[in-house]
Amino acid sequence: MDRDKVDFAGIMDHRQVRHMYLDAFDPKYFLYGTEPAIILPELGPGATPHYLMLFQSREDLADKILTKFPEEYKFTGGPEGFFEYKKVTLERFREIAKAVLDADGAFVHAHPKQVLQSDNWENYYYGERTAIEIIYAVNANPVLCKYTIDNYKLWLDMLKNGKHVFNTATTDAHEKPSRILKGINTVYTEKRWGPLFVKKLREGDLNSGFMGIKMSIDSLPVGSESQYRDGMKLYIRIDDIHPKLKTNDEYRVDVITDKGLAYSAPLTPGFSLALNVQKRAFYRAEVIKESDGTPAAIGNPIWLDK
Repeated sequence: MDRDKVDFAGIMDHRQVRHMYLDAFDPKYFLYGTEPAIILPELGPGATPHYLMLFQSREDLADKILTKFPEEYKFTGGPEGFFEYKKVTLERFREIAKAVLDADGAFVHAHPKQVLQSDNWENYYYGERTAIEIIYAVNANPVLCKYTIDNYKLWLDMLKNGKHVFNTATTDAHEKPSRILKGINTVYTEKRWGPLFVKKLREGDLNSGFMGIKMSIDSLPVGSESQYRDGMKLYIRIDDIHPKLKTNDEYRVDVITDKGLAYSAPLTPGFSLALNVQKRAFYRAEVIKESDGTPAAIGNPIWLDK
């Protein structure tokens, strides 16, 4: 990971927690979490969403989730314990998501459109301030693949309908971290420490993609919710380009609100911007590759109550 400039990796084992208790598990590099699936019969045959639960403390997964929902997991207990994928209602599933957030964890709907075939965005919505995986990496060009495009459109539907849901990126390649561009998130923490990444993820203070989008409205970071007031300023800086991204391509920066495009300009070295804020439901930023319109980086919103 040091060699490939990867700061954090989540080892999302299925059905068990023992990987988090191994001596090699170092929170300087790894995130406490797991990737279960759930069976939702009310959404039709084959509705088995996958989801990530990530925590700032190793014990929180077992103590605050697996044992708190005994019928939903049938957790056998302890570091060597395992759990099952059970049938639940959508309402109960949303209670699980809320319990994860209440435990200062992060809850992510993993590869949503790939495991749940529905045209109704509400079937993918598991609560405010949860996240969905937009950039879904199963090959060397994740931003170009159909999976990413489908998930991105789903997230836009949620924003259009007033939901406060974050975006994130992951890889599902089932292999070691690699220098090939895969599921990348950019997050700024005080130091390299897995729990700090989870804290930022649960707050929505990060962006998916291969450039760093530093954005605030006044002192409000990305993922914030606040009241609109006259005189607010939006500040953006774009840097920290992933070393494997082709920088000879042309890119642009788009600032987007619920009313549409608020600003657009070519991405230039050392890009920075200050913009007067208008009454809008949210502001967010993207970096777009000009040649094919695919996103190189997708920022999370800052929401403003008008």
